[in-house]
Amino acid sequence: MIYSTRSVKGQARDENRDCVGAAFDGVRGIFVVVDGTSKPGSGQLAQALIDQILTRYCEKIASGCSDNSHEEAAVLLKEVLNDAHDTLFSTAFTGSASYLVGVAAAGLLTIAYEGDCCAGSVEISSSPITWFTAPHCLANWKRDRDHRQLAADLGRHQISRSFKARKKPDPEIVTRATVEGEKLVFATDGFWADLSDVTQAQLLGAEMSDPTYVDDDVSWIVVQIPA
Repeated sequence: MIYSTRSVKGQARDENRDCVGAAFDGVRGIFVVVDGTSKPGSGQLAQALIDQILTRYCEKIASGCSDNSHEEAAVLLKEVLNDAHDTLFSTAFTGSASYLVGVAAAGLLTIAYEGDCCAGSVEISSSPITWFTAPHCLANWKRDRDHRQLAADLGRHQISRSFKARKKPDPEIVTRATVEGEKLVFATDGFWADLSDVTQAQLLGAEMSDPTYVDDDVSWIVVQIPA
């Protein structure tokens, strides 16, 4: 399993409030994208949340917890998110963030997310990404629109779920099998909404330069599933 992570500050941003992180232990890959909101402290929260998720998930696996099924992985992800929430908001952290965590192991992909970070896949090189998670935002309250339609609606900027102090994590869980030879993509809304399908496909290649013309932060992880 080969992966790459990239994050680019938007031209209209004073700081990059996106964060990405990943870990692979030879058996499973853990992939995290977090998009801090405009609330004070959200950029710092995003980085701390990624650190918490990666550290705690690996610790639980090392202690004997299993993620060999979708159900076990989902339980583990919820425990990790609750532990991270208790730790971060009992200290000095403030703000809120969208997040998406994907665990790929043994031919299975389990995703936990809240907010507008999304996951997708590409089975044929250079073809558009097929997004398979629905963003939690005002524009998608009926969950009947595709990502390109949502990208054109300003209501997408009003997220309906997030990681925040006053509410325990309640992630939506999405599961599927991984497909031999496919690429998985985990991205913030700056990637799936502000970039064209063609640009998105081009940026999945490691040799492509970063986009420098977008207002929002743009972050993504590309995972190559072995053939």
